[in-house]
Amino acid sequence: MAKKVVMQGNEALAESALRAGCSFFAGYPITPQTEITEYLAGKMNDMPGRVFIQGESELASINMVFGASATGARSMTATSGQGISLMQEGMSLLSETGVPAVVVDVQRGGPGNNDTNPSQADYNILTKSVGHGGAHAFVLAPSTVQETADMVYEAFDIADEQRCVVAIMIDGMLGHLMEAIELMPYRDLSELPPRPYTEKGNPAGNRLQAGWDNLEQVGKDLESKYEMWEKEMAKAEHFMTEDAEVIVAAWGTVARTTKTAIRKLRAEGKKVGLIRPKTLYPFPQEPFANLDEKQVKHILSLENSYPVQFYNDVKASLAGKKIALSKKNRGMGYELSLEEIEEELRRLL
Repeated sequence: MAKKVVMQGNEALAESALRAGCSFFAGYPITPQTEITEYLAGKMNDMPGRVFIQGESELASINMVFGASATGARSMTATSGQGISLMQEGMSLLSETGVPAVVVDVQRGGPGNNDTNPSQADYNILTKSVGHGGAHAFVLAPSTVQETADMVYEAFDIADEQRCVVAIMIDGMLGHLMEAIELMPYRDLSELPPRPYTEKGNPAGNRLQAGWDNLEQVGKDLESKYEMWEKEMAKAEHFMTEDAEVIVAAWGTVARTTKTAIRKLRAEGKKVGLIRPKTLYPFPQEPFANLDEKQVKHILSLENSYPVQFYNDVKASLAGKKIALSKKNRGMGYELSLEEIEEELRRLL
């Protein structure tokens, strides 16, 4: 059994990325992500085969990631909402060319500059399309520091296997939370899976660009890949749902807080549970579509976003089901509290 260490969420994410084989990072500091950049700046350039660059902007950083990944490096960047906006064109190009990358979004309030408090306001920008053209990132949503470390470790494998952008969505609360965790071992960079499609500076090497004759096939291949993700790779946690009459739908830190409310209500004999998507794209529709209408009377969707975004995917997943659906949300830097969640659940039970 691995020895546990106490780490802040952002630093655990950064350390786990190094252990997963991240050999290139480019990023620009922004609250509440800065600890990731700071941690990697202090370690990467002293490690053989690793490169850290503080880009002059988020726009520059995502394009550096593209270049490094195109030559075979496991590459990552990290930012917050405003930076995600600036990275959209680069993420779209990464998706179209099939160049893998990991993008971390430590969310803060939005839209606009808003504030630096925790938020879930970047849901649509990362789950509906990364940039122009309708391409998708594979989006992971941890709710604990342990899960954050585990998911970033897995993210590089998914990016390589699926030749895609993998986005990890946390928020300022999870990024700054400290917990005891177990870290995975360091991977040997020389033993990582080869990328035969990458550029090597060789005139006879493979090329990444799509010619006029096969552009449509690129689009068809992307569509087929996303359909496969939806069928085979969507994941969700079921928490005390076996006999639940009221089920909460929530993700990230909101789901974490919700579990505390559920445990309290369960101790009183209340039949309440939680469905927590672990992947936001592909969205896990089956857990909602397969609910028993005779058992489940109500779904409550919770999120830290004005206007609602996650709620719309829950609603679509329940299409045709005779189960009541309601929402409770906060945003603009204000978070749903344990007391608010408990009060709303008591009202529905």
